[in-house]
Amino acid sequence: MTGIVIFTAGREDAYQDYCRSVQEGYEPEELADFLPEDFTARASDDEPVRVWGTSVADKWRKVSRGDIVLVYRDGGFIAQARVLSKRDDLALAEHLYDLDGNPWDLDNPWQYLTFFTDFEEIDVDVAPFNELVGYESGYRPQGFTRVADDRIERVEAEHESVETAINELTDSGSRVHHVDDDPDDDEEDDTEESTADFGDRLVAASKNGDAYDEFEQLVAEAFSRLGFEAQWIEGGDDTDVQLTSPVEAIVEVKARGNGQLQSPDASRIRGHQESRGADHAVVVAPGFTPAAIDDANRDGLVLVSADKLRGLVERYEQVGLRPEFVADVLFEPGAFLDDRMDEIDEAITERRQAADELVSVMEALERGDGAYTAGELRHVLTGMLDGGVPDEDRIRSSLVLLAHPSLGIVETEEDGYRLSTTAEQGVEILEKFGVLVGD
Repeated sequence: MTGIVIFTAGREDAYQDYCRSVQEGYEPEELADFLPEDFTARASDDEPVRVWGTSVADKWRKVSRGDIVLVYRDGGFIAQARVLSKRDDLALAEHLYDLDGNPWDLDNPWQYLTFFTDFEEIDVDVAPFNELVGYESGYRPQGFTRVADDRIERVEAEHESVETAINELTDSGSRVHHVDDDPDDDEEDDTEESTADFGDRLVAASKNGDAYDEFEQLVAEAFSRLGFEAQWIEGGDDTDVQLTSPVEAIVEVKARGNGQLQSPDASRIRGHQESRGADHAVVVAPGFTPAAIDDANRDGLVLVSADKLRGLVERYEQVGLRPEFVADVLFEPGAFLDDRMDEIDEAITERRQAADELVSVMEALERGDGAYTAGELRHVLTGMLDGGVPDEDRIRSSLVLLAHPSLGIVETEEDGYRLSTTAEQGVEILEKFGVLVGD
């Protein structure tokens, strides 16, 4: 959940600290003696290091990467940013703030540091903010604070996301749209046709240089269709789509009229990945040049063409691939090319074979009367099937699965396994639990 953090720059010394540490920021070289090389102090080489210190440890500890920051002064908010990272560093704080004119106090030092990105100056009265989060009309921020979670939850419920609510308030920042592509029951009969239409729109938008927003939304929807929790970040400067479950990834969406992306701009995307705290960085475009693929392999990015993404969606709609499995194959660094799609197809084939075996085992149990061992069932299956009879180990694995308490299709007895329902009902149970795949 994205939070809202407020710090004040009301006193003149605090305002001067804000101007120096946040508005202007620092070059990395100025802080090199204090910050480790692997610490993320800025999101890209194009921005300075922006930082603010506080002595309020309990509230600072509740601040998270991605929280929205508002700077308050004289009845309104003068700036907005996003939390990039945090650091408890007394030495750096003393370097930044133990200056002439500052009320530096070693007994209460501003050692709890927050680093920012996406800084923008704004001019917003405090009154509409108070109304947004449910504060009394006379509320005025005092020091470093974070809006309570229950207030944040109400803002999310009313405005889709905290980012969207703040964007509407300040006319800055991005709008985050949670994508949920779960068709209604009455639409299920049209799923196959809508999937084809969706894929066509996805590929067409990828080649339309004037359809950036549409392409971004379609990519977000594609990942949602694949079972990922996806967000479309409208107007975001650092990324276009963010995946939050079952993996965390950023997705850069690049429409190209010529059908190919020349370069993924790896260093910039890596900065976006760090600023969002994502495990993977993905680029979706209509296609990629060999040089772009080489860059991705070298820099650990994932490249996915719109056509390959369409293919994944089609396979998901047909057989219900688990998003965790898709992620394992899709998010390997490099380009998602034919060999990786073959890996998906091979898994689908294996799953179809396993599903067919489950159905055959249930039908074999239904033919007999009593309990059967795996070896006895193999003899029954030999008489039922024209070929491709599974061996005893595979039959035994099928029986163990069918006997699982969550399914209860088969009962275990001393002398073997017995069907506890009809084969037809067993198929319905397996379909309900997503064990079987479609034709």
